[in-house]
Amino acid sequence: MKKNITSFLSICLILTLLTGCGKSYFFSEVTEIPAQTWTYANIPEFEVNVEDVTAKYNLLLDISHATDFPYQNIYIKFHATDPTDRKTITQVPIEFANKGGVWFGDCDDKWCRLEGFLQKNLKFSEAGKYIFKLEQYMRVEALGGIQSVGLKIEKIK
Repeated sequence: MKKNITSFLSICLILTLLTGCGKSYFFSEVTEIPAQTWTYANIPEFEVNVEDVTAKYNLLLDISHATDFPYQNIYIKFHATDPTDRKTITQVPIEFANKGGVWFGDCDDKWCRLEGFLQKNLKFSEAGKYIFKLEQYMRVEALGGIQSVGLKIEKIK
């Protein structure tokens, strides 16, 4: 009996350590892309309520693409609207693979999931609701091989 309890507690400790080692995000949301084809008209939108304007944040693109995706990188128009309705648009390149064609991110046989920086060390100017939009900005209107796109925000400690 004592041996079973010790084994059970050891397993719980290992599971706690394994699940507690990942990144923690202030905000994380993913949008599935219909038919795995990201079009110009499909612009995922994310609403984020920011209260702590003293902290700095990293804003990350969370994207899943096919392992046979035909491009080494992707261009994103990153739209941001602050609580005062001030709008900014930033063009951001996201590298998917190195020059040798090796994918960055976590890949299986069909899909790769990648995080890429949209903005680093951002300090929000106002508390309140922010709206972020992700627009694909490639030369093709229908970009096949994109399963999902999302926004993750991590608070820098």
